[in-house]
Amino acid sequence: MKKLTRPVAVLVAAVAGLALAAAPAAAAPNAQDQEFLVAAHQGNLAEIAAGQAALAEAATPGVKEMGQQLVTDHTALDAQLTAVAQQLGVALPGTPTPEQQAALAEVQAEDGQDFDTAWLYLQIESHRATLALGERELAAGSEQAVKDLATASAPVVQRHLDHALMLARELGVDTVPAGTGGQAAASERPLGLALSLVGGLLLAGAGVLVARSHRTTPAARRR
Repeated sequence: MKKLTRPVAVLVAAVAGLALAAAPAAAAPNAQDQEFLVAAHQGNLAEIAAGQAALAEAATPGVKEMGQQLVTDHTALDAQLTAVAQQLGVALPGTPTPEQQAALAEVQAEDGQDFDTAWLYLQIESHRATLALGERELAAGSEQAVKDLATASAPVVQRHLDHALMLARELGVDTVPAGTGGQAAASERPLGLALSLVGGLLLAGAGVLVARSHRTTPAARRR
């Protein structure tokens, strides 16, 4: 029995070495992964706030219904996202971007069907921007857990976009810029809100890249 002690110990050590070799490497999200997590999180917070605003202020039952859908779905999406961000050590902001907050405040300054129209414009463009954000993550992200978030959220976001487009058609609202004058003039204000929100998504990503640059600069100087 004593003669077997050393071979057994060697075998155990070899098995342990194989297990360590097979273990996945520590997660290392790249800049795109971090951009997606931050921007998508702030987008979720903005959509939850927009949904709550619709529940309180919308004049159209369909808009109120969509507002509840946004609160429910984006709360669930954000719970998944924050869990992944915590696992990867990515810090998330606690509020939507200032641009997103300002855009919703402008929508809330409207009343009745004007509120519904501006709200739908905002949802159409924000959900289009979110889909584009997910496509960038799938194209340039490195962390599979983050890519999985983008894949899982895409059909939910697309469903919201389709719903908003349907409601806009029912209200007779153009969903694209309509040239000059007439309907185009009426749509100028909501379109500006939408562009400010898209800008907020881009700024969130830029902030991640700037922060990452600041963290890496000292090391670069040492080299």
